[in-house]
Amino acid sequence: MAVERPEPGTFLALLSDDDRDALLALGGVRRFAAGEHLMHEGEPGDRVLFLLRGHVKASSTDSRGRETVLAFRGPGDILGELTFTDVSRRAGDVIAMAPVEARALAASEFCAFLLRQPTAALTLIEAISRRVRDADSKRVQFGDLDTVGRVAARLVELCERSGERTDGAIAIALPVTQADLAGWSGSSSGAVDGALRTMRELGWITTERRRITVTDLDALERRTYDARERNRR
Repeated sequence: MAVERPEPGTFLALLSDDDRDALLALGGVRRFAAGEHLMHEGEPGDRVLFLLRGHVKASSTDSRGRETVLAFRGPGDILGELTFTDVSRRAGDVIAMAPVEARALAASEFCAFLLRQPTAALTLIEAISRRVRDADSKRVQFGDLDTVGRVAARLVELCERSGERTDGAIAIALPVTQADLAGWSGSSSGAVDGALRTMRELGWITTERRRITVTDLDALERRTYDARERNRR
């Protein structure tokens, strides 16, 4: 089963056609219902998953039960890439946000594939490096932003990853909740609610239950940039 529109910059999108075809001939397809765990925090990293369809949320929960959203992943992404070499424990949960299809490989099978296909191993390094650079950039950026700026930055990212243009606006395909945005932006639910209300009043977004449509992407990008520049002065 082929991947459906791999998102730009994902592992499967970066692979050559030959390497991608060879990889997707291995393992087996797994299907997960919305809300189902693909991976559990603390379990051994003895398998790797490649997302074919749907989106997932990666998160970690602290001792007080507070969830931190680490990332959202979509078609083309690899899951378990940091634990398969030594079968170490998972650092977080991965939960399907909608019905998901993924190809699952045992860690040993994926290792053998990378030994046979050294160009795929180099592509994996590139994909991981992109994630690390992006995470570092976001940490620096978020240090200079207020809540409105942080939420605006996350919405811009969601538009880039899963936005669907319609009637001059961009509908975010992921069913992201207010709690998800709070855990992802390092803010409280109340602060995120206030930020979204401000954006609605300014005409930058519209919201429905578990759906956000961006009506002025330029304004969100400017808000992210302007807040960062003000805080640097």
